[in-house]
Amino acid sequence: MALALAVGCSSEPATVRQMRKERLIETIRQKLLESVEAEKSAVLATTDEESQALALEATNFETDINKLRGELRQLIVADERRGEIENLDAFDIAWAKLERVDERLLALAVENTNLKATRLLSREGAAALNRFVDELMGMQRTLTEPEMIRTLARASVAALRSQSLLFVHIPSADDAEMTRLEQQMHDLNGEVERCLSTARESGQPGLEQLASASEAWSEYQRLAAEVVRLSRQNSNVISTDVSVHEKRQAMKACLSALSALSAVVDVRPHAR
Repeated sequence: MALALAVGCSSEPATVRQMRKERLIETIRQKLLESVEAEKSAVLATTDEESQALALEATNFETDINKLRGELRQLIVADERRGEIENLDAFDIAWAKLERVDERLLALAVENTNLKATRLLSREGAAALNRFVDELMGMQRTLTEPEMIRTLARASVAALRSQSLLFVHIPSADDAEMTRLEQQMHDLNGEVERCLSTARESGQPGLEQLASASEAWSEYQRLAAEVVRLSRQNSNVISTDVSVHEKRQAMKACLSALSALSAVVDVRPHAR
């Protein structure tokens, strides 16, 4: 079958085959550029559905390119021109590297762990922390003991400071910085726990509100732990870095190899 196809290609006039090669090369170049747009859009997408749809679009462009590469190789092999074959092989090597980068990049893009962490902290996490602070403020309004009022105020401040550090943690790309932030949050959370313990032992009125505050704080801590887990995966941060650096270099190499191939393909007739 392959021999028959090769013979069919060879039976065409040389000029026609060269024009077909040029068209295929130009179509591959166009598909490459379109795939980049889809990939970057997948990385920047703000929902799972959007990023998945755009990642699929980028993958479909790659499928199209592989089909076009097959057609191009059939023509070039049939003509047996060494320069064309060598440059096509060089492009295939660059393309294989680009495919590997894209496979990793698109897998990261659809995970959206940093976006999920931000949404979780901004919604459920904020709601739990607001309940906690509101309960403590309600208690403070009913208390007359200045020291206990200050204790509850310290708990609220420490909790809010911990939340602000978690918002800094999510976009961080530095492991050491994330570790420092986690230690700071741990210390602040410990301050909250000490304040709540002091309030429980004080015998002051408002134990029902204190129980509700403690429940809200426990819920916030559970959500915050999940936020840290998602943030540590850093899929959005890493995918952006891969897109800006690895993908850019791999794409430049691919386009350069394609241009080199185009340069050795011309539309002049060649005797066979």
